Amino acid sequence: MTSDDDLPQDCIDWLARVDVVIKREWCIDSNDAGWAPEDVLRYWRREETPEVFVDWLAAKYADFV
Repeated sequence: MTSDDDLPQDCIDWLARVDVVIKREWCIDSNDAGWAPEDVLRYWRREETPEVFVDWLAAKYADFV
C-alpha cells in the first residue's frame, strides 16, 4: 500500500481503524485492497468514520464480493 512517511499522522491513525473494521467485515486490510497513497488521502479527506467508510466501500463493490 503505502509508507507511513507518505501520509499525515491523523490519516495513518484513521487507516489503522479502517483496517480493523475491514479485516473484521471482509477479512482483508488496506494492503490487500491495494490502495495507493493518493487513494487513502482521498478517502480520509471525506471525513467519514472508518465504519461509515467501510459501509460505503461495501455498497460500492457489492457486486464484486
